[in-house]
Amino acid sequence: MTSRRLFLATVAMATLLAGTGAGLAQSDQKTINIGYFPVVSSVPIMQAQKELEKKGYKVNWVQLTQGLPGAASALAAGRLDLSWGNSISAVVIFSQAPDAAQFVGQMFVNANVTVVSDKSDIKSPADIQHKKVVVSGPKTASTLFFKIGLKKAGVDPDANEYFVSGTGPGMVGVLDSGGAEVVAGYVPYVSEMVLKKIGHVLFTGSDAIGREAPGDGFIASTAFIKKDPQAVKDVLAAAAKATDYIKSNPDDAYKMMADFAKVGEPAVRYSFEHKLIGVAQSYVPDVEGIVETEKVAQELGFAPDGVDLPSFARKFNNVTLAAEVAKAK
Repeated sequence: MTSRRLFLATVAMATLLAGTGAGLAQSDQKTINIGYFPVVSSVPIMQAQKELEKKGYKVNWVQLTQGLPGAASALAAGRLDLSWGNSISAVVIFSQAPDAAQFVGQMFVNANVTVVSDKSDIKSPADIQHKKVVVSGPKTASTLFFKIGLKKAGVDPDANEYFVSGTGPGMVGVLDSGGAEVVAGYVPYVSEMVLKKIGHVLFTGSDAIGREAPGDGFIASTAFIKKDPQAVKDVLAAAAKATDYIKSNPDDAYKMMADFAKVGEPAVRYSFEHKLIGVAQSYVPDVEGIVETEKVAQELGFAPDGVDLPSFARKFNNVTLAAEVAKAK
């Protein structure tokens, strides 16, 4: 099945599921439907601070279980207004439906990390050849940054055997059992591997590209941006306040994010204190960083047929709304 047909099939399935019990509100100017994943994010702090509710919105927080492709299909089908997601993965996924959504705010940098087993003799990315590697998906951001790291080291990223676990906790189990020697993963689960003394960090996404790796933030439906740009700005303002809280109240924030991701607080703390993830210097999307990363993604075959990822990335990233929010602070 082609990427385009797979995307459309996912859209159809998301529409069916949304119409049979997803519990999302019908179209309402004061209602915002926001998708999220139970990972380290600003979402639990936003939920606790209730800045959107204070402004009169009813917020439907919708937990997503199918990964970013599932969020993409729900946004394209009009069942979500915004969703948390990774900026790099979003470009690849939405390039198949270019008018469906835009990346509007980046809260975190990094988050994608390569870990090797403590039992392995791997000392550098150049040693990762003909190894068993577990990934969350064949074209996820963590897989991309892993392959960039190998490409930078001058070795063939495809000269390995890849296994898809799909979940962070699953990756921990695979590395612990010896099912793979390398994990191309993400926080906080990579930190759990370190703290459980079953693996150690080899390199991060930022190491791979030589600058802060674009990370996670909010994607908004293009239709919703046109319908209510102020609502999108209010979400970004709430997200900014929640993300700022991580810097001003780290102990409380780490616990909130750990409970949300269903991991121990030490795993979240380790992730931030060892720069496996960090708060972005600016919440305005890092267009140049995303474009430069997508150039390598194009070379590594991450682009669907006929798609120019760097060109699409420039159109997909909306810096106007976040810039207006930052100016108003």
